[in-house]
Amino acid sequence: MLFLFRTNRSTTALTLALYVGVLHLAACLGWVPLPKQEIAPGGSLYQSFFWWADEVPWASALLATAFVYVQALLINYLADIFRLLPERSWLPGLFYALVASMLPEFLYLSPPLVGATFVPIALDRLFRTYKQGEVAYLVFDAAIWLTVGSLFFPPLFFSLVAGFVGLGIMRSFKLRERLVYFAGVLVPFFLAWLWYFWCDNGRGFWTGQLSSYSGFYHFAPQWTVKTIIAVGLLGVLFLILLLSTGTYFHKKLIQAQKCITILYWFLIVGAVSLLLQGDFRTTQLLSIMPMVGIFLSMTVASFKSRPFAELLHLVLLGTVLLTQFI
Repeated sequence: MLFLFRTNRSTTALTLALYVGVLHLAACLGWVPLPKQEIAPGGSLYQSFFWWADEVPWASALLATAFVYVQALLINYLADIFRLLPERSWLPGLFYALVASMLPEFLYLSPPLVGATFVPIALDRLFRTYKQGEVAYLVFDAAIWLTVGSLFFPPLFFSLVAGFVGLGIMRSFKLRERLVYFAGVLVPFFLAWLWYFWCDNGRGFWTGQLSSYSGFYHFAPQWTVKTIIAVGLLGVLFLILLLSTGTYFHKKLIQAQKCITILYWFLIVGAVSLLLQGDFRTTQLLSIMPMVGIFLSMTVASFKSRPFAELLHLVLLGTVLLTQFI
């Protein structure tokens, strides 16, 4: 199956859409129930725009399918334009779609899924600052997109730390650019509050958004069978990524190496932020899946044996589909 995605033809986007549809078919048809207890709480904007998602499962599943497909396109473009893989292909989009569907609760709309949309957009802005003269607008954009994402999924706010470090990796991060970065953090909060204030609910915005951070630093997950399975699957993925670290940097251009380092920062900061939650929900893992999908595609692309790569993909695909029905 991977041979269908080892190409750079634009028509493969249709094949990717079919692949995403197959992964989400069970939820769209109602075969997989909506596990409300695993949906992570959202920020102010999520509560304003998607408050209905938990009450309309079929619409939530369809919208989640659309989000995953758009995110897969963004991630694939990011990996292609900055040459993170040896050859241009649709593997990054494929593997992101796979890991973003690996648990039943991932198949429905959730705050982490919406917030993950803004991660590849912000990474694109960060990566473009390499060897550029005037980058204030790129720095500003990166901070804005990450902050907007945190208004949908509050823990994404910690990714601003990774973004700040990433700018220092890509270039000499000057004081003026740092101030621009902090301005990019403040602007979305101000505009969102202004909109709520216009609707006579300014206090409600701050109460709703700030209350999302009240559970931090009190990690007390409920260790259910689902939680153990989720952590186990994530542990296997992290082990694969750890063992493949050397291949990621092998024979890469300096810019690509810096991009990969930033991806690691986003992955680590995102994983640590999950440990700062008051109650662990498995959907929170979706916030780090853009990085996991890219790294997994790089791992598979580095295999010299294509039959082995095909076998690994089929095993992962079978595990994901099986997990949806268990």
